[in-house]
Amino acid sequence: MYENIFTYNFISNFFFSLLFLIINIFFSIIVANNSRIKKIFFFKEFQPIIVFYLIFCIYIFFFNLTIIFNYKLISEIFFIIFFLQIIFVFFNIKDYKFFYNFGSKIDEIFILLVFFSLFLISLLPISDADSIAYISSLPATIFNEGLKEINLNQNLEFTLLSNTEVILLISSILKSDNFGSQLNFITLFFFIIINFKTHKNFSLIIFSSPLIIYFISAQKLQLFFSVLFLLSFILINKDLLKKKIELFIFILLLTFYSSGKLSYILLTIPLFLYFFYINFKEWRKISIYLLASFLIVYLPLLILKQNYFANIVAPFFDNFFGQSVEAYNAQAYALRSTMGWLTNPGDFLLYTRPFLSLNLHELSSSLGLVFLIMLINLKLLKQTKYLPLVLIILVLATGQILPRYYFEAFLLLAYLYKPERLIVKLFIYSQVSI
Repeated sequence: MYENIFTYNFISNFFFSLLFLIINIFFSIIVANNSRIKKIFFFKEFQPIIVFYLIFCIYIFFFNLTIIFNYKLISEIFFIIFFLQIIFVFFNIKDYKFFYNFGSKIDEIFILLVFFSLFLISLLPISDADSIAYISSLPATIFNEGLKEINLNQNLEFTLLSNTEVILLISSILKSDNFGSQLNFITLFFFIIINFKTHKNFSLIIFSSPLIIYFISAQKLQLFFSVLFLLSFILINKDLLKKKIELFIFILLLTFYSSGKLSYILLTIPLFLYFFYINFKEWRKISIYLLASFLIVYLPLLILKQNYFANIVAPFFDNFFGQSVEAYNAQAYALRSTMGWLTNPGDFLLYTRPFLSLNLHELSSSLGLVFLIMLINLKLLKQTKYLPLVLIILVLATGQILPRYYFEAFLLLAYLYKPERLIVKLFIYSQVSI
């Protein structure tokens, strides 16, 4: 199947995905800086990346509807939307200057070099087993055959269908098996550039995490969705939700984040409660916007899961929502226990993995010791409203211990952390260098 969809030509394998993402960056900046748009909604410096995420909301909405009615039209739907974006960019690009003035300081040059290294990694063809077996395989199967032909006896992991896999349909459309890694890189780059002058330490802390190499090289979109989680927190914390339309956009994007994986729903709850507490007086509007966001983001996806897997949250809670399929229950337990603490809760070394792996072949799977330094900083925890601790507790409650499940907590801490001690700065730079 891979031979029928993806190309073996190295240049074309990454070029069309890169072109698509660059067009979307231009489109986002142009729309965000339009004076008419600013009168409707305005999120200050975050306006371009808000538009960037809204674009993908539009794509997943139409993709899900297309899969429901006729999956063979996916390419046509994609190119219609993309063609309209290109036309818009073509007629408006002359009015904007796309230039960011990096300084000539050593730390800025250093950050650019790291960015360039990660960019090269993102262009490499798909290689990790998980991406080949499931992350890219499910979208490729939908693109090639639709969901009706899926043999669940052979591909039980396909029941984990979420909007991550729906977005990755673009990978098959563009015949590029590394679209996911490029999307992860572009999203991180876009976000850091927007915040660079005021949060230079953020980029260094992110680069100091060995896990960043995994996120950039894999097709999983956790980095893409995690940045959206951080962005949502910032919008609440900076009190940028003033108008009705801004409230709706925020709720839509938070709903979009929660649809990236079933586990994201759990992480969304404390952030939404924080938002709801601050905006309680708008509870009627929030309720209406939640319903509208559910209809846009979730309803088509849940219809797909019910139609083809007989469980809207397959493979989880099949005794309640499904038909008590033993394979589903076994799959759900395996997801909770694999690489987690459930099977061996007394193994102390498991609990060091988020900070430092003691196994040589797993060094790039940890978040780094900087995560531990930030986590024991009480002042920093207070700034983040203790959300990182809540997220960690929720993840542990599911039975998981893998470092990547704590990445949202890591991002919240990294964004607000300002290392003051020289020893901490040296430690961050040394980890980045390594």
